[in-house]
Amino acid sequence: MKTSPKFLNLTKAQRKGMIWTLILFLLIHFGIVFYPKNTPKGSAYLQLDSLAQMQIEVLAAKKQVSIKDAIYPFNPNYITDFKAYQLGISMEVVYRIRAYRDAGNYITSEKVFQQLAELSNDELLRIRPYLKLPKPIAHKAQKPKNKRIKKQLNSATTTDLQQVYGIGEAYANRIISARDKLGGFIIKDQLNDIWGLSPETQQRLWEHFVLDSIPIIRKQNINNLTIAQLAQHYYVSASLASSIVAVRTQKEHLSSWNDLAIIQQLDSVKKARLSLYLSFN
Repeated sequence: MKTSPKFLNLTKAQRKGMIWTLILFLLIHFGIVFYPKNTPKGSAYLQLDSLAQMQIEVLAAKKQVSIKDAIYPFNPNYITDFKAYQLGISMEVVYRIRAYRDAGNYITSEKVFQQLAELSNDELLRIRPYLKLPKPIAHKAQKPKNKRIKKQLNSATTTDLQQVYGIGEAYANRIISARDKLGGFIIKDQLNDIWGLSPETQQRLWEHFVLDSIPIIRKQNINNLTIAQLAQHYYVSASLASSIVAVRTQKEHLSSWNDLAIIQQLDSVKKARLSLYLSFN
């Protein structure tokens, strides 16, 4: 019994696929054989495109070179290393110009630039088109400032004190209250004892006031003062007065501040202040 060809055993879809594959193969084969490979016209077009591309590349390269080598006007006060290289100026000249600027000077003329760069007239003529010199700064004549007349702090009023930035009514009253209790300020450092008065405010205060009028203070003997009398002093509290009298009673007589070293309230600042008003003999 004869067997049927294997092709007939395939399904209908498989047979269609094989037929279309064979047709496609034949079409590609005929296309390769009969399609013209090179035509004189096509070759000419291809050659023309190649030449045009080469010309474009050459022009682009020239443009890049021209941009890179272009020298633009510059301010010689701020000459860069690259600008010096373009103009053929040595780095020694660049450093000299920078030192000239650091000293607070400014190049405003070709003559100054020529001297700093040590250029000949021919070299200056070559560089001149690229120099962009700034205009000289015109210094306006300054009007004389009115000299402020300072007032005496020991005679200032609250209104006078409030003219100082940072001193309001409260600070002005504190300053005058301390001044009245002390009988007048003797040294500038006594303003440090005004609570809340910052060093910056004190500095501004001394721009308006002076301490030329100093009161004559008659020092009191600390060995003769009672607790009540000591406590009346601006720098002595009631507890400090009691401590001083207690130590004095124990020692019978005080001869210096060293005798009161045991009292912690008496720091170096307070001793300096009290020494302006108290003595030991």
